[in-house]
Amino acid sequence: MRRLTALLTLVLAPLALSAQAGADSASQADNIRHIIRARWHQHIAQQLQLTADQSSKLQATEDKYDGMRQPIQQRQVQIAAQLNQQLQPGVAANNDVVTRLMTERQDNRAKLQDLDRQQDQEMAGYLTPVQRVRYQRQRELFIRRIQQAREGRLARPLRPRRQR
Repeated sequence: MRRLTALLTLVLAPLALSAQAGADSASQADNIRHIIRARWHQHIAQQLQLTADQSSKLQATEDKYDGMRQPIQQRQVQIAAQLNQQLQPGVAANNDVVTRLMTERQDNRAKLQDLDRQQDQEMAGYLTPVQRVRYQRQRELFIRRIQQAREGRLARPLRPRRQR
């Protein structure tokens, strides 16, 4: 857990600094994504005690499925914004639009779950069941911490692990 906390500190510090500086360029976002992915991969390889072969296969699988998830997740953000527009106080919502958006949101959630299942099936070819469940737990924790950081509501501040 402490290692994950230290990892998140290293990952989120550049994010926070760029947000504070007001720098929102696409290339900077790509650089940050690249740093996050590299540190995540290093962390997960260590936590799961992966062989070099397992590590390279896992990275390829993650790249493949993250690439498929990204447009769906981006659409989910757009849907949420459109729903918020429809639900503004004092403005009559268009029931047809809200229904369509809700259906698309549910469909996208199902697509994301399907991608998770497909990724797990692919990982079953080179990870042990114990490694897979540890991977899933680490990924869930990482995603939850990133969401909390984005929302500015981390339960405790992230700081690097003390050297002994």
